Amino acid sequence: MKGLSQLDAPLYQAARAYLKRNYISLHVPLHGRGEGAPHLKRSGFAPLLRWDLTEVENLDDLHLPGGPLHHAQMLAARLFGAAQTFFLVNGVTGGLMSLLCAFTRPGEKVLLSRLSHKSALHGIILSGAIPVYLPVEQEPRSGFPLNVSVSLLKRALRQHPDVRLVLLTSPTYWGVTAPLGKIARLCRDLDVLLAVDEAHGAHLPFYGDLPHSAVSGADFWLHSAHKSLGALTPGAFLHLAAALPSQRLRFWLQALQTSSPSYPVMISMDLARRQAALDGKQLFRRARHWSRILRRALVEEGIGLLSEEAVRAAGFDLDPCRATLLLPRGGGMELARRLARNCCLQVEMCGDNYLLAVCGPAQINQSPLKLARAVGRVAPEKKGNTKNYVNLLPPYCFTRNTAAAGNLDPFTLAPGEAVLRPALSIPLEKSVGKICAEMVVSAPPGIPLLAPGEHISMEMVSVLVQLRNRKARFQGAADPALNFIKCLV
Repeated sequence: MKGLSQLDAPLYQAARAYLKRNYISLHVPLHGRGEGAPHLKRSGFAPLLRWDLTEVENLDDLHLPGGPLHHAQMLAARLFGAAQTFFLVNGVTGGLMSLLCAFTRPGEKVLLSRLSHKSALHGIILSGAIPVYLPVEQEPRSGFPLNVSVSLLKRALRQHPDVRLVLLTSPTYWGVTAPLGKIARLCRDLDVLLAVDEAHGAHLPFYGDLPHSAVSGADFWLHSAHKSLGALTPGAFLHLAAALPSQRLRFWLQALQTSSPSYPVMISMDLARRQAALDGKQLFRRARHWSRILRRALVEEGIGLLSEEAVRAAGFDLDPCRATLLLPRGGGMELARRLARNCCLQVEMCGDNYLLAVCGPAQINQSPLKLARAVGRVAPEKKGNTKNYVNLLPPYCFTRNTAAAGNLDPFTLAPGEAVLRPALSIPLEKSVGKICAEMVVSAPPGIPLLAPGEHISMEMVSVLVQLRNRKARFQGAADPALNFIKCLV
C-alpha cells in the first residue's frame, strides 16, 4: 500500500478509470450499465446502474482481494485502528454470523447481551454454540435499559468460567455504550475473546473524547457503515485486532455472503471511509453540538429524555446523537404518526412510552429549535405529575435484568439443537412452560423476544399477548400475528 493515504479511495478510483474506457459489456449484469434496463434508467436509476459493475479488469474480488479492494480494506483498518478489516456487503448481520461460526464451536458458551440483534442468535444456531444471556442495567428513574456493566459481566464469568466469547452490543439501539475499556481488560485477563456489535457506532471515534468505542480493546468489532458514515445500505465493516487467525473467518464470510457483491455498496464504503478520515471529526462534532441543542430544546418543551447525566451516573455513556424521548403517560405511537403526518418528521422507531430519533450530519442544516417546537406542538398532554414514571422497558428487555434473581440462562436446549427437533404450533396462551422452537422478533430493532430452545414463561406470554392485541407483527414466527407459536414436542 506504498504511497496510499486516507486521501485516496482505491476502489472508487479503479472503478472510475474502468468506466472511462467505455467498454462494451458482454458480461453480467445484463443491464449493461443501463442500456439493457430502459425502464430502470428512465425511473431515475441511471447513475446507480452505471456503477453496478462486477469482477472484471482491475476491479478486484471481494473474496480474494489483492488490488484496489484490498487497499480500500487496509485504509479502513488503518483508520479504525484494526490489524485487518473486511468489507461486508450484507451488513453487520453477515459479519456477526460469520464471526460466531469461525470462532465458536458446538457446545462452547457465548455470553451475549439481552439486547443482541437476531443475527447473533442466528450465528449461534449455525455454530452450535450455547448462548448465555447477560442482563442489562436499568436507568433508575424510568427503568429504561442501559447496557452490561463490568460487575454483572464479572459475575457471569465467575458462574461460567468455560466461556469462549463475550459478545456485547455497544452502543445499544438507544445509544448507550458499555465501559468497553474496562471490559476489554477483564476479558484479556481471563483469556476470553471479546466481540462488539458496534453497528450503530462507526462514528463514535470521531467525537474525540466521548463516548466509549470498541477501538479501545475488542478482539473483533463491527460497524454498519450505512447507519452513521453515509455509505449505501447495507455496507458494513468487520474489524480484527492483531494476531488473530482469519482463515476460518474468510471461509464463513464466503459461505454467508453473496458471490456477486454489489459494487455500488463497496465503492460507497470506500468513499465513506475517506469522508470519515478527512472530515469525520468536523462533521460529527458539529452533529453532536446540533443534537445537544435539540435535546435542551426538547426538555424546554416539556419532553422527558434519556439523559446523558443519568446514563453516566450509572457508569455508562450516551451517544448524544441519539435522542430517546420518554413518554410516561404513553402515546408514543400516536406521537410518531402525528409527527409524520403533520410535521413531515419520521423517527427511527417508537413504542408506547418512548420515541427514538437519530441525528447526524444530515440534519445539521435544519433548525433544532424548530424541530423541538414541532414535537412540542403535537406531543401528548405534558401537564401533571411527571415523577410517576411507568416502567418504560421495551418488551424485548422486560424481565431481562435478572441480576437480582441470579438467572442468566433461560435456555433449556441449545438453539442449534432446538431448531432440528420436532415442533408443533399451539395457541400462544397455552405455551407457558414449553420450549420455544422458533425465533420471535420485534423489529425494529430486530431483538428477539424468544429464541429456539428458550423456556417460555408466563410473564413473557403476557407481554406477547399485549403486543399481539396492539396488532404487532413478529418476524421469525411461522404465524406473524402470533395467535400460535411453535414449541418443541
